[in-house]
Amino acid sequence: MVLAVEAENLKIGYEDEEVVWAVKGVSFKVKVGEIFCLVGESGCGKSTTGNAIVGILPPYSVTDGVLRIFGKTVIEGNKRDYTGVRGRIVSYVPQNPGSSLNPYLTVEEQFYYVMNSVYGWGRKKVVEEATRYLRMVELDPDKVMDYYPHELSGGMQQRTAIALALSTGAKIIVADEPTSALDAHLRLGLIRLLTRLRDTVNLTLIFITHDLLSAGKICDKIAIMYSGRILELGPSGKILTEPLHPYTEMLVDSVPILGIMKPLKTYGGEPLTPGVEVKGCLFLDRCPKKFDKCAENHPAPKEVHERIVECWRYV
Repeated sequence: MVLAVEAENLKIGYEDEEVVWAVKGVSFKVKVGEIFCLVGESGCGKSTTGNAIVGILPPYSVTDGVLRIFGKTVIEGNKRDYTGVRGRIVSYVPQNPGSSLNPYLTVEEQFYYVMNSVYGWGRKKVVEEATRYLRMVELDPDKVMDYYPHELSGGMQQRTAIALALSTGAKIIVADEPTSALDAHLRLGLIRLLTRLRDTVNLTLIFITHDLLSAGKICDKIAIMYSGRILELGPSGKILTEPLHPYTEMLVDSVPILGIMKPLKTYGGEPLTPGVEVKGCLFLDRCPKKFDKCAENHPAPKEVHERIVECWRYV
């Protein structure tokens, strides 16, 4: 079976005077039509992982391991080849769609720029297809086609960015913090829209977020990232109701759940600074359940109850 995305011990760093590794060897598989979430605090490596899938790592980045997109190897060691993948098989919805849309072009012109570049279509064909994609994301083409980005609300900008991403014919969309700038009502609407698109066009979605509640509503699988590693990976229902790793427990305990009265817990400490190497478990300094073994080295991934977890409690 061909997987939509497959990473094997993927490492990504940024070279200055020396290489600073932002992603320190992650492995995961994403099935076709699956919604896969990368969840974690700022600086954990989730956006860097997403950028690798899209193919927009900067020139000064360094890679190791293997990354495959629909069976094509796009990263192998420090070699990268996204021919026929970037902008075709994989498309990207950025965190701030307003700044990603060209402020000097109307919505129609933005579609023309993308679809003429990809397919070579003329104006009439582009308008027909743009109309279809805008309706797909529940926007009225007659109203928005002549608008400039600043004339659209935040939610409309987000949906326009999704429609543009779909217009390339992409099979995978990487959405980086798509709900962070939206209010609760718009956030729920966007989650419903993305779920419907997955079901209607067999879209594979990589959803990058720090919002565990949004992840639980939309995702089939969740990968909990911390300091460049995936500490826990598994079905979203299991992750949210029966967390195994202490870090996952901390995230779940600090999130309010509608209809459930519980005190929210707060935890101290900060994630590791990128480039700082530690001898033991990466989560050692913040872990409330650490013991002597944790100070020796970081645990290898272990399969436990349908999940992969990196914790000495399960090794």
